[in-house]
Amino acid sequence: MINLSKNYALAITAAAMLCLTASEKLVAESPDASANITFTATGTFATPQLSGGDLFKLVGEPFTISVVVNSAATPSSHGTSWAKYTKLPMTGVISTALTPTPYDISTKNASIELATGNPSYDTFAMFATVSVVGTPINVTATIQLPPGTLTKPLVHTFAPVALKTADTVIYAETTGTPPPSTTLAIASGTIQGTIPTGGVDRTAAASVELLSAGSRVVTAHADGTKLVRPIGTTAVELGESSDKVALQFYASGVREGSEIHVQIAGHEVPVLHAGPAGYFPGLDEITVMVPHSLAGSGNVDVDLMVDGRSATPVHIQIQ
Repeated sequence: MINLSKNYALAITAAAMLCLTASEKLVAESPDASANITFTATGTFATPQLSGGDLFKLVGEPFTISVVVNSAATPSSHGTSWAKYTKLPMTGVISTALTPTPYDISTKNASIELATGNPSYDTFAMFATVSVVGTPINVTATIQLPPGTLTKPLVHTFAPVALKTADTVIYAETTGTPPPSTTLAIASGTIQGTIPTGGVDRTAAASVELLSAGSRVVTAHADGTKLVRPIGTTAVELGESSDKVALQFYASGVREGSEIHVQIAGHEVPVLHAGPAGYFPGLDEITVMVPHSLAGSGNVDVDLMVDGRSATPVHIQIQ
């Protein structure tokens, strides 16, 4: 479930209600909406290890790790001060006291978590399963960035930041009876977020997705009051004929669309707002009006189409 502050939700609601009589789509564009950003950490592990037996003899050895994530990526989960991004490609080179060395590592299923809640530092954490000298291991790296490095928990570029001994890497085998995990400190190095191409990558059209999580129904009553509640297992009530009802969904792939259409139960409905969600640049938001003619429709699909590309329908119930 995506949580927004009450004031932010009311602000969005007010804007949507002001547009209830119009069908103009307010589509905004983020300058780096489709930029691939590479987070690269390069350094040397400290000696000795903080804990464990250091099965792969990494203490004192150099490493380079890179994780690629699109700045328009939708976080798989998040809170008010953190966001997690998954299924990311990661590559790296490590040296060990074993042979062969140096050793290439890679995965297509890494994840990163960005957090800004601690007043003393921002946090960049990486999770991945890789193979080292033929043995699969789980790796967790936690890096403390100076506060303000991350603009909220967002995917974006930042200048090189020095690594320090407070930054750690933990690894352990994934199969069999695992040995105690090994914790390594980092003696020195840097981490930075860059756009390798030097610009925006717009070669691939953004995928279109309509999300049921965080969806809301907004009812504006004739007396000026408003009711905002989540769309869950209960039906959407259209209320009195004087009520104006809008549905708000989180989505992806709509911010740069030139033709955005939404159908409910096969009927085209007015799109009141379509654009970035505001908090996460990887999330879009779309608000549509529900005509009273759909009252009593029961279980229906909400279909989103952007420039001819369709999202998987979201199922709702209209009473």
